[in-house]
Amino acid sequence: MKRGLFAQFALFVANLLGITMADRIEMIRRLLEKEPNDVFLSYSLAMEYASAGQTPLALEQLERVLALDAEYLPAYAEAGKLLRAGGQIDQARRMFQRGLDLAAAKGQNHTRDYLAQQLEGLAGR
Repeated sequence: MKRGLFAQFALFVANLLGITMADRIEMIRRLLEKEPNDVFLSYSLAMEYASAGQTPLALEQLERVLALDAEYLPAYAEAGKLLRAGGQIDQARRMFQRGLDLAAAKGQNHTRDYLAQQLEGLAGR
């Protein structure tokens, strides 16, 4: 199976089977031990941490995602939302803006518009 596809398939099956969040986190961590530079796995782990309310770990993992692939647009949106929820408005604004600039440069209009809306929601804060 193509690199990365196995991990995506494994996570899909885990969700279908109703595996607990803690088990999914552990499964992703084990997969990352084998594929430490897998952007999808790193992003998946960040989202699991975010769902579990483990914001600092989620943000740390999203930083890892962006270190692996600075053009991974979903990481900017999710990090910005976590920062905003944590009251870190200036950092959220910078994260959304970085993602918006990248999305515009890549011609990703839908993502650009979404990030622009996120920025507009921070106006006056």
